[in-house]
Amino acid sequence: MEEKKYFKNIDFVRLFACIIILLYHFGILKGGYLAVCTFFVLSGYFSCISLFNKEKVSLKEYYSNKILRLYLPLIVVVFISITCTSLFNKTWLNLKPESTSIILGYNNYWQLSSSMDYFSSHINSPFIHLWYIAILLQFDLIFPYIFMLLKKVGDKFNKIIPCILIFILTVGSTIYFYISGINNNLMITYYSTFTRIFSLLFGVLMGFIYHYYGNLIPRKIKDSIFNKIIFYIYIVILLELFIFIDSSSKLFLVSMILVTLISTRIIDYGTLNTSDNLSVFDKIIKSLSSISYEIYLIQYPIIYLLQTLNINIYLKYSIIIFFIVLISYLLHFCFDKNNNNKYKVIKCLDALIILGLTLYGIYIYYISKDYTKEMNELKEQLNNNQELISNSKETYLLNKKKEDEDWNKVLEELDNNENNLGNIVTNLSIVGIGDSVLLGAVPNLYSTFPNGYFDGKVSRTAWDVNDILIELKNNDMLGNPIIFNLGTNGDCSYQCKVNILNTCGDRDIFWINTVNYTDVNERLVNLSKEYSNLHVIDWYSISKGHSEYFAYDGIHLTGIGRKVYTKSIYDSIYNLYLEKYQKEKENIINRHNDDINKKISFYGNDLLTNAFDSIKNDFTDSSFTTFDNISFKELKKSIENDIKNKSINHNIVFLFDNSFKLTTKEYNEIIKLCNSYNIYIVSLNSNINSSNIINDNVKAIDFYKEIKNNNYLMPDNIHLNSNGNKALNNILKEIINK
Repeated sequence: MEEKKYFKNIDFVRLFACIIILLYHFGILKGGYLAVCTFFVLSGYFSCISLFNKEKVSLKEYYSNKILRLYLPLIVVVFISITCTSLFNKTWLNLKPESTSIILGYNNYWQLSSSMDYFSSHINSPFIHLWYIAILLQFDLIFPYIFMLLKKVGDKFNKIIPCILIFILTVGSTIYFYISGINNNLMITYYSTFTRIFSLLFGVLMGFIYHYYGNLIPRKIKDSIFNKIIFYIYIVILLELFIFIDSSSKLFLVSMILVTLISTRIIDYGTLNTSDNLSVFDKIIKSLSSISYEIYLIQYPIIYLLQTLNINIYLKYSIIIFFIVLISYLLHFCFDKNNNNKYKVIKCLDALIILGLTLYGIYIYYISKDYTKEMNELKEQLNNNQELISNSKETYLLNKKKEDEDWNKVLEELDNNENNLGNIVTNLSIVGIGDSVLLGAVPNLYSTFPNGYFDGKVSRTAWDVNDILIELKNNDMLGNPIIFNLGTNGDCSYQCKVNILNTCGDRDIFWINTVNYTDVNERLVNLSKEYSNLHVIDWYSISKGHSEYFAYDGIHLTGIGRKVYTKSIYDSIYNLYLEKYQKEKENIINRHNDDINKKISFYGNDLLTNAFDSIKNDFTDSSFTTFDNISFKELKKSIENDIKNKSINHNIVFLFDNSFKLTTKEYNEIIKLCNSYNIYIVSLNSNINSSNIINDNVKAIDFYKEIKNNNYLMPDNIHLNSNGNKALNNILKEIINK
């Protein structure tokens, strides 16, 4: 049996991969999911080496170690997560069957059967990442038998034979992975044990080669600087892949193979050097690496529980990381059989707390309901609704043109259509795009909006929507308004949403917020402040406190929930169009009022007649009434007739020269008669001013000062000359316009 060696570079790689996955779950590194390939290679390698390090393979010892190191922490994390989820009152899609699949080691296939999507459904479960552990458990279940068979062949015949056999299996499984990725659904390739085993086999291959032949790298460069340079070059390449290759990339399959190959080479370089003398930094790396498995197990449950904290993002991340590290150490400490006896009391206390939380989780698991039947019914309903969507396109195209024509007609006849606004809204060519929440409500939506087109899909995110909009636009199917129900399966970037809104153009957009993500909803509200045509339907507030609206998962809708959901959409659209109607009506009224306000009724004697040529061009919509030898009674009677006939304008100007003098009392009598109008009195003497007038709607224009200070009178000292007429006109324009 070989002496156990410590490889600090391997610990570095293990911790590095763990951090990358954590950053992916934070949503920071879009290619962080690739680091799982590194873990697979490491797992295959160390499973192989651990058996080689034994003089005789003991299945009992192998499985007991795996149970203690892998399975028991997994079980504890599952039930503690159930406990914490129940205490936080978090909605969980399907607690019992999902937990059962993890406990029995087939979670990867359960996620496949449940149409889970690792790249878009992180919010649905705290265990979305545990498909990886299921594959490890399945591998560890059969690997000892394969190992013993291969080792026996190598011992009996030639050491090269098992290496060749594993190499053939590895190459074959890699090819199978690539072909499966091209021909099948992405999730089948990602979750299946048979497609992902190629990474494990690369680790096993390295284990056999390392045991039989040592490092592939010549020993003469074991301690060279070249070895270190190559090692960190590989790390940098991996980091670039983790940063730039997201799940939608065309290099998705190639990158997974490439990460596996690089990880294999890293192991080769990482095992060149063993270390006994460790620096402080090396000890920190070793300590954190020792809990990397626990970190992987616990990270997403903690993210799931704390992601809705409404605090500064950096503070939130710091809190999450603190709890991840703390709980990981507590779990590791509890199950580590090599702990010093002096910490026995602390270990017992730690174990008791973990046991209590685990037992309570077992109780919650036991009393929880299995919603598999309801899930299947929901799936069937969504499939039926999807077919309904496909059959609606032709009808939609036929009605869209008519709807456009009808709405234009409505705009022309607003005053006759307010009572018909409900019918107009119902017959709109609405486009609705969303996830499974919208998909579930499709029958209700078509019942309310028979001319609409609705496209819902399970696990859809906003990342996919712009392409859908472009296709609809190209097919002349992008109607108005547009409904979005997105965010349940995670948010997209600000630029992603901007692209969506830009594609929609000036159409009215109604975006339904989520019931569980306040930060997503907050970003949506902020975006609506930038785009006036973006209207947020606050489903979060509407549905708050109404558990009867939701199915078992707290997200999808019951019958009554679908009705309220659809009505909320209808009411939002109706209210907007009513607001538009009222605004347009108000604009028409305001334009009418503006026109009215521009119109003036002039009453005067020679002063008005004289100034007419100067006034008419600037007051074209005005009426002019002039009198010769006018009396107060004649003036009053004329005004009364105009009011009666509704021929008087909003603004009234009295222009009388000194040949016709009204007393303050007479002015007040006329003003009382014209109480609802704006009155302007041009005074050619100093006797009339605003203080003599009883109403606030009267403005006395003191033209006497202008006449006195300027040569504005004709020789008769009564009538205005041309300069006087111009000056009068300018004063009228200035005062009336104000």
